[in-house]
Amino acid sequence: MLDPLLSPKLLGYWTEANVHDAPDESGIYCVFRAARDPESEEMEVQELLHVGEHRSARWGLEHDEQREKWLAFPQPGEEIWYAVGLCGHANRGRLAAAMINAHKPRFNAKSPYLERFPFDETTVHIYGKKRKLQSVFTVARQD
Repeated sequence: MLDPLLSPKLLGYWTEANVHDAPDESGIYCVFRAARDPESEEMEVQELLHVGEHRSARWGLEHDEQREKWLAFPQPGEEIWYAVGLCGHANRGRLAAAMINAHKPRFNAKSPYLERFPFDETTVHIYGKKRKLQSVFTVARQD
């Protein structure tokens, strides 16, 4: 059997003010800390904080159990930004698990996928809004 290639396009970025505009479709969602770049003075993604998945990525973002922790995390001048990668039900959990295993976001600290990947070897190719993420990575089964 061929090992799957998951290739989500990360859409976004949405801020807290416009998170209601995020897609209401099946997929993963990424939560980032954004801050002003000292050279360009532009707000830019600095760190991936959390990865989640839901049949409605927008609903997942708006109702995730970690939400209050994300919103309390930024320092003055920083913001929380969101991105969504659309993915069908069949691979959504696997994609989220691979993202967590590869990137180890701080607010996924209790996830079993940090040290364990219960799926067959999976390659992920991310495109779109992928700042601070690995573009292409493979996660091997780790039971």
